[in-house]
Amino acid sequence: MLKDTSKISLFEKLIYGSGAFGMNALYTLFSTYVLFFYTDVILLNAALVGAVIAFSKIFDGISDLIAGQIIDSHRSKRGHCIPVVLKWSIPMIFSVILVFLVPDGSLALRIIYIFITYNLFNTVLYTYVGMAFGSLPSYVTNDSVDRSQMLIFNMMFSALTQTIMASAMMPMVEFFGGQGQQSAWIKSILVFGIIGLIPLVLNVIFVKERVENEVPPENLIVGVKCAVVNKYWWMAFVVNLMANFILTFNLSVSVYYLNSVLGNMALMGTFVACSNLPGVFLSAIAPFFLRKFTKRQMVLFGSICMLTAQIAFILLPTSNTVLFVTALMCGIGMGFAMGMAGALIGDTIDYGEWKTGIRVQSVLFSASSVGAKVGQGALTAAFGFVLSAIGYNGALETQAASTVSGIDAFFKFGPLVVAIILLVDIWFLDVETKNPQFIKEIKERKAAQKAGN
Repeated sequence: MLKDTSKISLFEKLIYGSGAFGMNALYTLFSTYVLFFYTDVILLNAALVGAVIAFSKIFDGISDLIAGQIIDSHRSKRGHCIPVVLKWSIPMIFSVILVFLVPDGSLALRIIYIFITYNLFNTVLYTYVGMAFGSLPSYVTNDSVDRSQMLIFNMMFSALTQTIMASAMMPMVEFFGGQGQQSAWIKSILVFGIIGLIPLVLNVIFVKERVENEVPPENLIVGVKCAVVNKYWWMAFVVNLMANFILTFNLSVSVYYLNSVLGNMALMGTFVACSNLPGVFLSAIAPFFLRKFTKRQMVLFGSICMLTAQIAFILLPTSNTVLFVTALMCGIGMGFAMGMAGALIGDTIDYGEWKTGIRVQSVLFSASSVGAKVGQGALTAAFGFVLSAIGYNGALETQAASTVSGIDAFFKFGPLVVAIILLVDIWFLDVETKNPQFIKEIKERKAAQKAGN
């Protein structure tokens, strides 16, 4: 590892954090509204769309691992990550526009087009640029404090971006002609894509890679095998997966709940703000909590918050106040779970080395990012099948009573099940307290091997 102990400036950290706006502006619009666009604007059957998304997850999971390997093994004069952001940001923005540019034609033609454009953006370009952007802090500095601060700024901007995009998208669509007009969606995506490009360009200009990892990239197959036998990695993976399930309920599923059950899409911005903004605050104060509590304790508290919020949401009469207050409680819980998910993955590395004798890092982190994308995509696909099963028809101005009841039940009881799974999973995730013993035994083994040589 090439040492560079110089501190990076607050300006550079903020610029990096702002790049999360560029990445999340597009992905939030995509993950929040793509199913609604396909069912209510293009008027495709929800089950067909769900099948396309579900099939795409096969490629989506693999692409994260491949992207991480490519970035680690290729370097230009600007480094490993910056060249990727420079070359592929504009194609990424263009590809998400193509997602909404579904042509007229036969059903088969439309399904093929959706499959190609969905994967071009989500599986290929967003994955490649996103992996480069997410890996950037490890190439900018080897100072753990600076890296942590960069990631905190990233999380803060991400949560803010999700709130802004969820609030601004529908007014923008209405400005360009209304949610029933495909052209209005395309123009809106184009505007937000251009705005999102600006912070990515600023990253290319002002963020500098200073650290070069001279250790060769980990063998992908070996890394995956080590992940498979690492029980704690699976448990930490579930934390990430469940947190992203909740995020999907708060974004894409909530669109249907607000539109069909409450009949008021204007509530979207306030709802998402209540759900996401607690994560901004918790990201900023997380280091203070970690001085007194373990990561497991924080996620345990978060899961209890989410569970309590959903029970209250189910039992109390439907109202905007109940919706927003329980969303705020759930947002606090999700903030703890989402904020600690990556750190918990890091805790599983030492156990993996203790168990297998092989230290695997980048593959474990890359594989964990699959949890975010697969979690959101799989739940969106499942919701598509649910919509079809309960008779949802995007062409209708008012859905049947049974359909409305189905959406209401899915939105209320789905997060309840997720919170229970998260609570059970984190209850048994005790790797944090056992790590000192794992590390001690690893050192003893290495010392014995060295003495034997």
